[in-house]
Amino acid sequence: MSTLATIPLWLLVTLGIFSALGLWLAVIAPLLTRLFYRRRQRSVRRLDQNLEFGLSPYALASRKLWLDRLLTDPEVVRVVASIAEQSGQPLEVVQSRALQDAQEIVPFFNLLLYFRIGYWLGRWVLRTMYWIRTSYDDADALADIDRDSCVVLVSNHRSNLDPFMLIYMASRRSAVSYSAGEWALAWPFRYLLHAIGFYILRREGGGDELHRTLVQRYVFLAASHCMPQGLFLEGGLSRDGLMQPLKLGLLNYLVKARGHGSCRDIVFVPVGLSYDRIPEDRTLLAHQQQGFRDKGRLYASMSFARFAVLMMPRMIGLSKPFGTVVARFGRPISLARWEQETGNDVEKAEPGSRRTMVTSLGNTLRQEIQRLIPILAISLLAEELLLAGQQGVTELQIKHRALFLARRLQAAGEPVILDPLTEDAEFSQALYMILKRGIAELGADGCLRATAAGKSFLEYYRNAIPDTPGSD
Repeated sequence: MSTLATIPLWLLVTLGIFSALGLWLAVIAPLLTRLFYRRRQRSVRRLDQNLEFGLSPYALASRKLWLDRLLTDPEVVRVVASIAEQSGQPLEVVQSRALQDAQEIVPFFNLLLYFRIGYWLGRWVLRTMYWIRTSYDDADALADIDRDSCVVLVSNHRSNLDPFMLIYMASRRSAVSYSAGEWALAWPFRYLLHAIGFYILRREGGGDELHRTLVQRYVFLAASHCMPQGLFLEGGLSRDGLMQPLKLGLLNYLVKARGHGSCRDIVFVPVGLSYDRIPEDRTLLAHQQQGFRDKGRLYASMSFARFAVLMMPRMIGLSKPFGTVVARFGRPISLARWEQETGNDVEKAEPGSRRTMVTSLGNTLRQEIQRLIPILAISLLAEELLLAGQQGVTELQIKHRALFLARRLQAAGEPVILDPLTEDAEFSQALYMILKRGIAELGADGCLRATAAGKSFLEYYRNAIPDTPGSD
């Protein structure tokens, strides 16, 4: 028996929509979720096997879990209650402020962005800007670091590119988390930096007990679960080419984590960084006194836009790279071993003694970083141009003198980075950059001389040479 039934078009469309929605929710979405979950788990297992330091499961925890863990930390709860009591504000208001600050600080780790898209994009961008080299004092010692240790990369700070360079260079060993200042709260930096593990802190918030406690406890929680960290002891960019005074706040937070959670030890890996050209050197020299902290987020966004315009010709192959960048990785320094050798016990020390011990540790790391800072062709040429003064020097003479200086420094054990097979080309590339930027000029007599505006640049790059010896 068959009869013809008719229904209104609107009802047919409605039934079709609900049927498709039901099919999506009951069948397709669960299948896709399971598929992506399995692929993610396979990626995690593969990365954990391939990375020398492994992949901490806590790095993959959801951001909500990290926020909950941080906001329910006993120390944070105590400070929130104390501020509410002392200020007379309702507890809910202080808790809301704590949540807002925590959302600024706590990153979320995007596996795909960090190890796939981020790695390949970073590789492309960085390699259009520089010829990248790495060297190791003891690669075997790095491979032997215990997985139950929190690895901390500590280096000098020359450029805003430093953390990205080090993340790229270490990406085959581990995922590294760095801090960023308040400028990173500007769009689009906040999302991108949070996605690759950066935690953002407000430098001027150092006097705010709540913000300071949240930063301290986040760093403690991350380190106590062996999430590799990156640290610049100077706390800011060098504006004269020399290492700046130490800022030891984050170092103090890190060493507290040893012996807590799964962290048996804190292992510092010192790194020395040098560039043939630092993209923001003009800005650094122009702001040697006041710095950048009062510039705000708009300044950060505009600076990034200028930087992108500067990079565009290099990214499409119309201009040469800036030159060479070298990272030299030193021997790991174990906190436990350092304490044994010095007779210190940071964990059990009184606050006054603890500050002294952390300062001593910071100075030890600083000395090791300074020992590792590579000396490149630009620094050797800068020294010889400054020594030549207004008398000038021919291209052949300056190359000969710079090479002689390099040999003297190498004999003294300094880390001069020159390939014997390409050293003349390296000097020529550095000289090309010096002349192109107007740091020096070629006179009618065929001699090179520093320009009035270029002397500060030469001094900046020359300062990579420790206790600069004279040149014959």
